[in-house]
Amino acid sequence: MSDTNPETPEKYPAPLRILHWLAVTVFTVLFITGLIMEDLDKTDPLRADLFGLHKSFGVIAIILLIVRLWVRLRSTLPDLPPSLQDWEVTVAHWGHRGLYALMIATPLAGWAHSDLHGRPVKLFGLPLPKLFPTIENIGSTTGLIHTVLAFTLLGLVAVHVAAVIKHRYVDRTDVLHRIL
Repeated sequence: MSDTNPETPEKYPAPLRILHWLAVTVFTVLFITGLIMEDLDKTDPLRADLFGLHKSFGVIAIILLIVRLWVRLRSTLPDLPPSLQDWEVTVAHWGHRGLYALMIATPLAGWAHSDLHGRPVKLFGLPLPKLFPTIENIGSTTGLIHTVLAFTLLGLVAVHVAAVIKHRYVDRTDVLHRIL
């Protein structure tokens, strides 16, 4: 239990832990499919299949994040370890905010890119509503925005993982147990 409040849990609630690891899985699929599909020739039929899979997992990412935020706002969360420096607490809070912002902005930017170019978004073949209008000759800026957001998210995830490793092996404070 936490030293500061006996009613504060030691771990995140089980639904949040499950949603966290589902998000890890979904974003891993998104990054892998995104990298592979971009390298394929435009005539390769696998490319179209991967785009469909990528879009479906992007929709799942948005749904999972909405559920995760809803559960998080209604949950009691564990306190950060008291051994953390003030700057580490500040960076952790802003880092998590950044992760959440990028987890919603990245798939929405991908959805916008598809809609704006007149390519429908489907969830495993099920057509979904257009969120953005089709615009003729819009160019590739929206795709670039989606890519930059995706790699920014990947970079922030790398910092997140590095912080967990630093706390575990340098500070000898195991923060990972809170989310396992």
